[in-house]
Amino acid sequence: MSEVQAVHDGALLVYDGVIRESGSARRIENLAQSRTAIEIDAGGRVVMPAFVEPDAVLITTGDELPKRDQADHAIATTSKRRLESHAVRSVEEWVRHGILAVGASTLPAMNLRDARKLLNIHKTLQAKPVRIRSVFAPHPSEWLNSPMERVVRSWAAAIVDKRLAGLTELDIPSSPGGYCSLEQLERLGRLAVSEGFILRLRTKELLSPEAQRAVARMGAISVTGPGMKPGTEAELARASCVWVLTGANILASQCTGESTRRLLDAGLPVALGSGYCGSGPGSYNPQFLLHLACRHLGMTIEEAITALTWNAACSLRMATVAGSLEPGKQADLVMIDAGDYRELPDRPGHNDIYMVLRGGRPIYRRSGLLAF
Repeated sequence: MSEVQAVHDGALLVYDGVIRESGSARRIENLAQSRTAIEIDAGGRVVMPAFVEPDAVLITTGDELPKRDQADHAIATTSKRRLESHAVRSVEEWVRHGILAVGASTLPAMNLRDARKLLNIHKTLQAKPVRIRSVFAPHPSEWLNSPMERVVRSWAAAIVDKRLAGLTELDIPSSPGGYCSLEQLERLGRLAVSEGFILRLRTKELLSPEAQRAVARMGAISVTGPGMKPGTEAELARASCVWVLTGANILASQCTGESTRRLLDAGLPVALGSGYCGSGPGSYNPQFLLHLACRHLGMTIEEAITALTWNAACSLRMATVAGSLEPGKQADLVMIDAGDYRELPDRPGHNDIYMVLRGGRPIYRRSGLLAF
């Protein structure tokens, strides 16, 4: 995570939305294919992969959408058109902040019907212009008092078979006295994987060694939470599990530099997400997340950039299309008004995105003054 492979005075050659060549500007400019190419000058700016948001709620309407502990919720009674309009505004904000791939969760949904409503909106907005990786997050009440096999099969029929989502995210119970036991959660996770889901997990507190071993056995691709107690970090690293730290956890002082460094030193890939859900502390501005990671958690800027791009993409199984700039991948990138990428953590309240390009084509450019 400490090597971002920065290229000074670099260039990219893009054809049909795909990166064909990358390297020094002198080498790229001398290629035969470059002679007829349209040039976008990035002189004096930083060009990097578009940011990836691994943990957010796409459809937020402020207080109109519920938290999970509220019985009275508004998804079922809010029209799809209205929910979609709120989602479009979220997408526009993400693009303006340089985010072109999002892990969008159904956390506000209290039941399968509401989750499908949200997922259908995700599908409608897919690639317009953000790549949406939908994450089905079932409410515990959906399965606790019913036969697990039947419940998971109904999820697969309604979600996987309809191609609404490939990922599911389950809550790890707090210990002791959680809503279920680790054994029940492990059984549920194995059933979900057998029905075609890719498993993600979420925890509200430091993960115990017992829970860490359960996560490794379940084959989860990522865990979102504040961190873990000293124990089996290396075991999760061997299982290629990505740990997702969120800005909301950092602002709530649930993450510390010591615990984060322990994860990094154990070789566990760490990703950064906003955890933004329209209410509570949080920000989806990647520059603010870079500031939190570097100044509050003691991460290097290289580690933080990797956490916001490549590792974030890996936590969503999107690394083949997002998270890096290399030949053969889509040219989804951002141009930032900074002379050096190491300056980015020092401007936490700013949005220095100058241009966002999807498939090599500009889709957002910061406008200048209309009058002076």
